[in-house]
Amino acid sequence: MADNSIMTNISAVQTYGKNLQKAQQQLLQITQQIKKQTESIGNVWKDEQFQRFNQDFNENIFKPVMKATNLMENEAHYIEKTVELQREIQKLKIR
Repeated sequence: MADNSIMTNISAVQTYGKNLQKAQQQLLQITQQIKKQTESIGNVWKDEQFQRFNQDFNENIFKPVMKATNLMENEAHYIEKTVELQREIQKLKIR
């Protein structure tokens, strides 16, 4: 963060970070449920078409969403730490 940066509404940024973290957790949970259901359906859909479907699902949906949830988690953590620093800066300015 630049030395001259200003966060005019720390609470709004903090709320955004919490919402991002909550969305990340929900997306992760839903994606993991769908992954389990996809694997489970393989017990009744046992042909090459399912194998292709499962491979496409893993490569084009599961892996990218897992990467996105990881990035979201990192960003939420960054926001949390940034808010903490901004609050400390505010305390120092008040003194």
